[in-house]
Amino acid sequence: MAMSSSSAVTLPTDPLLGPGRGDHAPHKLPPSGDQPQSGTPALALDASIVIIRWDDHDLIGCGHDLRSDYVERFWLGVLGPATVLMLRRFARGFAERPDGFRVHPVDTAAALGLGRGTGKSSIIARTIDRACQFGAARIEGPDQLAVRSMLASLTDRQLARLPEPVRRAHDRWESHGR
Repeated sequence: MAMSSSSAVTLPTDPLLGPGRGDHAPHKLPPSGDQPQSGTPALALDASIVIIRWDDHDLIGCGHDLRSDYVERFWLGVLGPATVLMLRRFARGFAERPDGFRVHPVDTAAALGLGRGTGKSSIIARTIDRACQFGAARIEGPDQLAVRSMLASLTDRQLARLPEPVRRAHDRWESHGR
């Protein structure tokens, strides 16, 4: 469902990732397919945040769903387990609520086994930062995080940093068209 950037919607809370603390104010959603922006503000993790879907039309037909075997087998060594698990949970949220949903970072962190801290050095802050660093997510404002619906295949540079058995498995994966 494409929405204009001036559309406002009330977003439900994802019950598996935290109750959003009853905060259901309308939020503007950016048009899908927007490119990442530089210089975006930091995400405020002390209140509920809106998770919106970031569709990249260049990945249609060649990208990997966040819940796919490819992401688990190959992106895991690049992003780390906390980031992959968070992205998978958000992908499940998009399956149930394609227009987005709210989460509370404290509850999300606790649900993922990452503690309850939300400071700059907290595990949830580092997990979100890592997702943004590798282009799996981007901060759209102090209370809004866009998360890709698909990830590209690993680059040669990313593959080179993985253990040899994982690189061989990736070569087999690619040669079998999986």
